[in-house]
Amino acid sequence: MPVPAEIIDGQGTTARACVTSRGQLVVGPIAFSDAYAVTVNATATAFNFVGPIAGKRFVITDILLYANKGVGAADASVQLYEASSDTSTTEDKTILDIEMLKQTARDLTGLNLIVTAGKWVNIKTDDDTIFATIMGYYVNA
Repeated sequence: MPVPAEIIDGQGTTARACVTSRGQLVVGPIAFSDAYAVTVNATATAFNFVGPIAGKRFVITDILLYANKGVGAADASVQLYEASSDTSTTEDKTILDIEMLKQTARDLTGLNLIVTAGKWVNIKTDDDTIFATIMGYYVNA
């Protein structure tokens, strides 16, 4: 028989811990993020950030992109996506689809995007060069 319980701050504030729908007791970030960087220097080619780990799912917390001076006048179309292999250019599920002008940056921080179990996280572009970094951590599936 469950017993109702409450975890509160020991410093006298009204702060309380909570449990997510996944059963996570949240009192701060679940884990520290690791950074994964790639240089997307060829068109229509998959570049891999992270791969699957058995029994785990990857959580993306940040996406940092920079289109360098080599990007042409027609911009660069950039896709960040889930894939079935580290070399697949087929987007099983799109995470981010964006156009980038030459010498511009896109920094998406504070994210909480979970990747499907068993999938790789890849990036591709139609104009090079894009410097890309994602940050995140693995959680139990």
